[in-house]
Order: sequence, then structure tokens, then C-alpha cells
Amino acid sequence: MLSFNHLRHFTIRFLLTSLLTIALVIGWSAIAHSQLPSLPTAASKDPRQPPHGVTRLGVYEIAMVLSPLDNKFLFEVVSPTVFNRDKPTEESLPVEVRVEEIKQRLRRLFYRAIKAKQTPIVSIGTLNNRSILQLNDDQTSRPLKLVTVTEPDADYHGKTLEELAKEWQQILQVEVERIDQLFSRPVLLQRIGQSLQIAIGLLLGSFMLWFLRQTLIRKQEALQTRHLKSKPGSEHTTVTQTDAEISPTQMLESSQTEAEAITHQRSRFLAILQQQFSLKRQLDIYSFVNWLLFWTFILLWYIGIAVIMSRVPFLMRWATEATAAPLLLLVIWFFISLAIRIGKSLIDRLTHVWTTHPYLPLSETQRIALRAATVSGALKGLITFVFITLGIVFSLSLFNVPTSSILAGGAVIGIAISLGSQSLIKDMVNGCLILVEDQFAVGDVIQIGDKTGLVENLNLRVTQLRDSEGKLITIPNSNITDVSNLTRLWSRVDFSIMVAYDNDPQQVINVLSQVSQQLYSEPEWRELMPNPPEVLGIDELSHTGMLMRVWIQTTPMQQWIVGREFRLRVRQAFAANNIQVGRPQINYDSDCKNAQLELCSSIHLRSSGDGKSIHEND
Repeated sequence: MLSFNHLRHFTIRFLLTSLLTIALVIGWSAIAHSQLPSLPTAASKDPRQPPHGVTRLGVYEIAMVLSPLDNKFLFEVVSPTVFNRDKPTEESLPVEVRVEEIKQRLRRLFYRAIKAKQTPIVSIGTLNNRSILQLNDDQTSRPLKLVTVTEPDADYHGKTLEELAKEWQQILQVEVERIDQLFSRPVLLQRIGQSLQIAIGLLLGSFMLWFLRQTLIRKQEALQTRHLKSKPGSEHTTVTQTDAEISPTQMLESSQTEAEAITHQRSRFLAILQQQFSLKRQLDIYSFVNWLLFWTFILLWYIGIAVIMSRVPFLMRWATEATAAPLLLLVIWFFISLAIRIGKSLIDRLTHVWTTHPYLPLSETQRIALRAATVSGALKGLITFVFITLGIVFSLSLFNVPTSSILAGGAVIGIAISLGSQSLIKDMVNGCLILVEDQFAVGDVIQIGDKTGLVENLNLRVTQLRDSEGKLITIPNSNITDVSNLTRLWSRVDFSIMVAYDNDPQQVINVLSQVSQQLYSEPEWRELMPNPPEVLGIDELSHTGMLMRVWIQTTPMQQWIVGREFRLRVRQAFAANNIQVGRPQINYDSDCKNAQLELCSSIHLRSSGDGKSIHEND
């Protein structure tokens, strides 16, 4: 059963949507024919051009006369061409002015036909030696002048004045009879009853659409919960992907090699991403169907209101506007929203292809999966902004608003803002490049110039680092030119130590190899080292001794822990094997010659109280 909150929300949304649609349909006529005083139209800019609705053919200008009932086309009237509408001559009457006069008289015909007990008669009369059409009814003693048939009218239509007058008389008589019939009591009640039936059908259809949407929303919420649980790193995913979290040691205990373990982890992670993408596709399908139901609801009410307006005689005059300009507005925003959805769907598909590359290592795949959400969100926001801007521009053009002037003004304002905030724009551009190129991310340890620290925050404007002393360092992205990432994919311990010449080099290498192998064989340390340590041997010979170097590859962020443990074990191994570290080698001659006095001046002889000699270096 439907809860009270659902019914209340449905009632509020239903009333708001209905009122918005009714206001859009009924109020469009005034909007479509209005003009903003501060934004002149094209006609006022160039008085030599004919206005909207007027066709110029040489010396004649033609305009249409429409029915006052439902704007149905009746006939065309003609006037001599007016080349300058700002200063028309006394003999020339612009055709749009003539059409407006005829329109006002036909409206009076409309009200007279409604009030008359008998059907009014349209007759042909003469006024100032011109043929006119006039309306005679039983309510007034004086006929109503409707149209004057002129020579330009007859010349344009290729008929005599009498023939054209009879033709227009028949057209207007049929229109009067149609008005009289539509406003008769039986027909009016019948059409109002049909409109009520349509309104009831709209309510029932709206309720069915609402029920379907609520069902889809409940299914979508349940699927959304599953989607959140399936994300890598969540608690539920950790429980369900036990195989993906088996350590290499456990794999070895199960008679599997480490390469197979890593391959299994990557395959499992890719399977999780594939499952998440499948759930995302289902969510997109539910969202798309929900979106279609919403637009079906709007279209249902729009068509229903348009049909009601075309059936009720009192509303028929607005039926044309209800099926033309507002429909165009709805079509624009329908395709704008459809384009936004298609763009977001394409971004999701590209993101899925990007994050499920089969040849990338597991750590890189996880890194891309975390970064893809930020990149896709930024792209979706950009697509939404672009298409909504286009929709606003197209919508303003329906109101006869000069969008070119608005765009030009917006461009000038944008240039002024960009000139005043160049550093901010540089920060944002460089931030976008850092994000797209994946130079570093939150959680990486990087070095920018002389600043080194952990990336705590990264946005389009600044990068914030936390150094070893706990200081929070904020660096604008525009100042980042060279950056060193110390934890990308893997890290390394570059261990080097100087040993004395008295030691056996091969013994030193053997001791370092034993320490390295022992450290790598322990499970808790092997998990932090993808490959065994490499003892490179003697890397340098100098007066202080022999430089021995060892490389230890570690997982990201673990080089410091592994390095400290390795140095401790090397120190203990050297002490156990009596290996001495290097020190500067200086030979002193007891019999210093005169040429070596400066060298020997650094050696002082002191006599202690008991007669012993002590050598001391400055």
C-alpha cells in the first residue's frame, strides 16, 4: 500500500507540474507576441524591411487574415509597398495596420455572433464608391463594417472587385455559421463533456505513470545499494573477495607461484570492476526509463491540454500557440536532456575501458579506478554546462531575444574576468593537466623544488603537502613546473655504505647478500618487496674506502620502513663479521722535512704529566 508521504509528494509534484504546463500553454500567446523594450527587434533596426508576417512582392505587400475563433486562415489582403515604415505617406497604409483593423472588427463579429439569437448575415455594401463586407444581425440596427475590398486586392488575386467580394463574403459567412454552431448550447455542452473525459483520462494516466516511477525508484534504490557495496575497498567487497586478498605467502602454501597469485589478484579486481560496471549499466537503464516516464508525463499533459483547448470554443484561439511554440520549447529541452544522458553514458563506457586495461599492474589499475571517478565527474559537469547553455540560447531565441548580443556581452565579461584572474586560470589549467596526466594523486609522496611531503589535498587550484615535521605546505598549481613522484607504482631503497680497504670485498658482498636474502625470506617483509634485493657490488673507490651499493624494490610508501630494517641488520652483521666502515686515510712521516712543515703543522706534540706523548689532529 502507498504510504501517506508518497501520496503527499505525488500530489505536490502533480499540482506543480500541472500548473506549470497550463501556464506555459495558456500564457504563451502573450509571451510570443510581446517584445522586450530594451531589446529592439530586427524590424525596428531596419524600417525598410517588412515586419514578421508580411510578404513583399514588388509593389505589393501581402498579409494573412485569421479567424478570431481559432486563428484559422481566411484570406489574404494586399496593400501597396511601404519602403519606410518610420515615415509612411498619407495615401499608403501598411498592410499590417490594415490586418490589425480587420482583426479587431472580426473580434466584434465573434462577440455579435455569440449574442445573436439568429445566425448573422454577411452582405456586400458600398461605402465611398468601394465595395465593403458588413455584418447584419438581429441585435443591432446598424451593420458592422468588416473588410474593404480594394483594387490591389483584386489585382493580386486576379479577379474583379465583385468576384473577390463574393468570394470573401462566402468565406466570412461560413465562419459566422461555424461560430454560431460551436457556441450553440448542445454543441458547447457536448464539447465540455468531452474535455472533462479527457481531463479524467489525464489524471488516471498520471497516476499510472507515478506508480510505475515509484516502482522503478524502489528498484533503483536497491540496485544502488548493491552498487555501493560492490565498489573496491568497501567493507562488503572486502568480505566477498577473500581470494583477492590472499597474501603471496598463503599462495605459496597452497602450491601456487607468486606470479599466479598476482595474476589472480588482478583478474579478481578486474572482475569486481566489471561487476560494478554491469550494475552501473542497470542503474543507467532504470534511470533512463524513469526519465522517459517523466517526459511521457509532460507530453501526456501537453497533448491533453492542447486537445482540450482545441475542443472548447472559448479556448480555441490559443490552440495554435499551444501546439507550435511551446511544443518547440519542449522538444529543445527534450533533446538537450537526451544529449546530456548520451554524453554521460559515453563517458562511463570510456572510463570502464580505461580502468579495465588487462596489461596494467594491479596497483596501477587500482590507482586509475580511483582517479577515473574524478575525471569522469569533471567531464560530466562540463558536458552538462555546455548543453544547458545551448538550451538557454535556443530558448531565448524563441522569445525573439537577440542571443548574439547576449553572447557578445558574455564574451566581453568573460575576457574581463580572465584578465583580472590570470593566476587563477593558470592554477586551474595546470590542475587539470596534473589530473589528466596523473602526475601525482592524493596519498603520493612527491618532491616539488625543495619541498617534499605527502599529498593530502589536490584540487584544480592548489596542492597541499604534509612534510616530515608535520607542516602543511600549500603550493599553487601554476608554480608546479618539475615534480618528482617517490611512490608511483613502486619505490626503491638505495642503500650504500663505505667500508674500509682492510676488509675482504668478497666477504662484504657475501654478508650483504645473506642479509638481503634473510630479509626477503621473512613473510612480513616479503609482502613489501615485489622482487629480491640486488647487491650491486663495489660502486666506487676513494681515499675513504670502498662504496658498496644495494637496491631494494618495495611497494609504494614502504621504502622507508624496509630501509630502516635493512640498515639495522647490516649494522649487526658487520659487527658480527668484524667488518670495518671506511675512514679517511692520512700517512704521517715522523721526520718532517722543511718542505713538509706546513703539512706537519696540523700535528701537535704534547707532554702529559706522566711523560707520555699524545698525537692530536686539529
